[in-house]
Amino acid sequence: MNREPLMPDEDVLSAYLDGECTDAERAWVDEQLATSEETRAVLAEVAEARDAVRALPLRDAPPEFWARLLAADPQPVPADAPSVPAPVDLAEARRRRSPGRWLAAAAGVAAAAVIAAVILVPQPQTVTPPVGAFTDAHAVRSSLQDDAVSSLAPLAVAAGFRR
Repeated sequence: MNREPLMPDEDVLSAYLDGECTDAERAWVDEQLATSEETRAVLAEVAEARDAVRALPLRDAPPEFWARLLAADPQPVPADAPSVPAPVDLAEARRRRSPGRWLAAAAGVAAAAVIAAVILVPQPQTVTPPVGAFTDAHAVRSSLQDDAVSSLAPLAVAAGFRR
């Protein structure tokens, strides 16, 4: 499957021209420019557009613009104008969000308490006797004394005592 390498988009190329790329991005764009004529053409177009925008004359807003903007009685909004959402009161939004933060903080504290309890609370120590080792040692001692019944002990452990 023949895949073409990805070409940097115009935003990355604009950042490249303005020196706003990270070292890794700059190296990647340099590599793409070295291998792709199409990337070099797009970079030239981005540079031309950037230079054209920067060459535009700066204009001040007419004085009546600022007066209308700052007036206590704003101009009526035309009916075909897009609707603008009402401004958000950040303090009120933070107050509404705070119960979620408290709940998350309480859950974090509870999780930390459970972890601390598991780690710090001493657990009863259980010792499992090595039954197999005991029976083998008993069998060895018994075989040295020619005890016929005791020599069967390892067989009983292997077979188990379950019903």
